[in-house]
Amino acid sequence: MKTLFTLSALVLLTIQAFTQDKFEDWFKYPLEREREPGNPVFNKVPLFESPSSSIFFNINISQHSAPQNEPSVCISRKNPNRVVAAWRDFRYGVDPAANRRVGYSYSTNGGLTWSVSQILDSTLLPGLTRNSDPVVTVDTAGNFYIAVISIAFPSGNLTLAVYKSTNDGVTFPQAFICSQSGTEDKEWITTDLSPVSPFLNTLYISWTSFSLGGIRLVKSTNGGVNWTASPVAVSSGGSVQGSNLCVSRNGQVNVVWLGFGGNANVMFDRSTDGGATFGTDIQIASGTFPSGLPNGVSTFPYIAVDNSTGPNAGNLYVVFADNRNSDCDVFFTRSTNGGVNWSAPTRVNNDPLSNGKIQYWPVIAVNEVGNIAIMFMDTRNTPNNTIIEAFVARSIDGGNTFTNELVSAEPSPTNIPGSNVRFGDYIDVDYVGQNIVPVWTDERLGGFNMDIYTAEISELLGTEPVTGIPSKFELMQNYPNPFNPSTTIGFSLPEKSLVTIEVFNSLGQFIKTLASGSYPAGSHTINFNAGSLSSGVYFYKLNAGDYSTVKKMILVK
Repeated sequence: MKTLFTLSALVLLTIQAFTQDKFEDWFKYPLEREREPGNPVFNKVPLFESPSSSIFFNINISQHSAPQNEPSVCISRKNPNRVVAAWRDFRYGVDPAANRRVGYSYSTNGGLTWSVSQILDSTLLPGLTRNSDPVVTVDTAGNFYIAVISIAFPSGNLTLAVYKSTNDGVTFPQAFICSQSGTEDKEWITTDLSPVSPFLNTLYISWTSFSLGGIRLVKSTNGGVNWTASPVAVSSGGSVQGSNLCVSRNGQVNVVWLGFGGNANVMFDRSTDGGATFGTDIQIASGTFPSGLPNGVSTFPYIAVDNSTGPNAGNLYVVFADNRNSDCDVFFTRSTNGGVNWSAPTRVNNDPLSNGKIQYWPVIAVNEVGNIAIMFMDTRNTPNNTIIEAFVARSIDGGNTFTNELVSAEPSPTNIPGSNVRFGDYIDVDYVGQNIVPVWTDERLGGFNMDIYTAEISELLGTEPVTGIPSKFELMQNYPNPFNPSTTIGFSLPEKSLVTIEVFNSLGQFIKTLASGSYPAGSHTINFNAGSLSSGVYFYKLNAGDYSTVKKMILVK
């Protein structure tokens, strides 16, 4: 294998001299590319003219002609190459006789490719023939869990249950009932993954109990087999829905939900004793109730915690959407003291204020070094608010600044076959290491063919510790080079700058954006995963303020 690699590299090196010369000619004299005879690549689009938004490779996970929606995703912390996504699946029946099931798929390479989708076995839960509202989590052993609302048909009774996989998400042959008090709805599940927590690997589920009233919580300390006999009250009452939860490094359980009143009220409570009791509800934000969303969908708050040991360790972050600016926007708030106090909400989407476009369904994840990813649906680029695209906003400074990046390769309609299928009420994102895995509902294939899509977003910025500010702008040579399939690109900024880093092939054709946004002075690194590209010579270009430069790299597979 070593010999083959060397030979492949030599072959590429023998052709790169011509490629480099040609590429540099186009780079130095971009207007001349239009005069290249017989070269359609350059007769319309100026070389290095960046598109108006980032372009990422999209992947259809579900790949089924029936509607699939309300997706969830989770990356294994034991082996981050293993990823499981689940969704609400209607392949056994659409309106008017909708047959809700839960489909799932797994990836063995961090989300680049996915298995053929399967349906959870509802016969594992006697009398509960249908499933809905899936949410995925994982424990430190790599066992995956899919929480569901199981449905007794035709009575319609709703039961909280969980399916378990002990083989990295390949199959889910075990199922356990978590709560069956009458009518359970819209659950969320998470795991305490902190090695210093006294409640390590405890599973927590919060949900809306219409029979018991308010937001409730149950937990399992034995891998999902047994659950709290009496659900714990989280909220103090009122009209509530859409809870979401996370666990801090010290084991504190944090829950947010939407309170329905004159305004959309984002509520918070916490437990410091492993979910046994909760304190006093805190209203952390309030705004005009979201309106103008396609098909009257709901949009709920989401919470995440920085469990790193970095400068923002322990911070809690909440994202939500409301119409305080006349159209629906996504907002971000933080707590630096465990949820006692919260910052004034700041707007995440950076399109013009009150422009009639909408952003909704925000979800948030924080990786182990404290970088933040927020995903949401957005209509800023579409002709009307029934056509949507997926965006990701990223922050490397604790949420002080965000980039906004379009991750949908194509826009999606939001057609629905009927009220029993709808378009769903949520999407999801997970973030481990340098890999973001978003999942969203997408109708780009037309009709009512909702599919679950993801995007390859593995080029995540990090900031290296520096003892001083760099003296000049600089783009470093990628390392390793040649590479397969990942390489690291470094760059230095002597001042805060608006940065783009883009990749082009040897013909000068734009491939993808690696970085886009405002970044602080310092030394930064990007991991470029070229798993979707073929072997060859590629070029990466840095634009930072008035500074611009380009370097080449070689991919050998």
